[in-house]
Amino acid sequence: MLLVGLSVVAFALGFLVVGRFRLDGPPLGTFAAFCRSLGLDADLAPASEPQPPLRTPSGVAWTAKTLDFIAAGDATHGAFVAMNCGACHGIDGVSHSALVPTLAGLDAAVIYKELADYRSDKRLWGVMNALAKALSPQDAADVAAYYARLPGGLPAVTGLDRPAGGRSLRQTDPALRLVFAGDPARGIAPCGVCHGPSGYKIGAPALGHQGSDYIERQTAAFATGARANDIDEQMRTIAAQLTPDEMLAVAIFYSAPASVGAPRSRGLVSGF
Repeated sequence: MLLVGLSVVAFALGFLVVGRFRLDGPPLGTFAAFCRSLGLDADLAPASEPQPPLRTPSGVAWTAKTLDFIAAGDATHGAFVAMNCGACHGIDGVSHSALVPTLAGLDAAVIYKELADYRSDKRLWGVMNALAKALSPQDAADVAAYYARLPGGLPAVTGLDRPAGGRSLRQTDPALRLVFAGDPARGIAPCGVCHGPSGYKIGAPALGHQGSDYIERQTAAFATGARANDIDEQMRTIAAQLTPDEMLAVAIFYSAPASVGAPRSRGLVSGF
């Protein structure tokens, strides 16, 4: 009798109780659970719970093919394409608006990526989305080559960023601390390792001499998620940790002439 009782309990547990529960949906009824326990109804259907939409911040990947394509941009044709850009970014690529970036001297990979993100609506800004959609990827590579080689804009990045006093975690000036040392307690890497002067990453613009208003507003846009075209959410993660005063301090630091001073390194990647 004991063996019979154990068999009945095992049958009930194995076929009618345990078989009811699934990972991809609500519990099954008694008959369905019995059939499933016999292997007659495998859980092959997709999960019934709502799934978050797949969000891709940028359609640009820093592959060798992409970088070669950008490097082969035709600056002569790019000058023709740039005729559509001068009204906002300046005829010579030097912006006269505090909210519009200077393009002359900006790295070609940065310009190409931002145009691609505007074209695919990964980055939103009215007129820029419309203009970018009128450009082919080749046009974008060409105009990027044109502005990257245009003199008279952002200063050439030369020399080395040598260690200097006060550039440590003990620095009370928030701009110097964040740019050169970061804030490990908040998971913030130094701004300078991506945007200069300490180093550069492909796709991350050198910020030296850009307008402080532009830098501050873009940082705030990343912080709020209004701008979300950063690969791996690097900028959103960091910007969300900054206070408004820190954003302003860093923006003012980069807009000053003393913020420029390191060679570019094309060995790293980023997604600004």
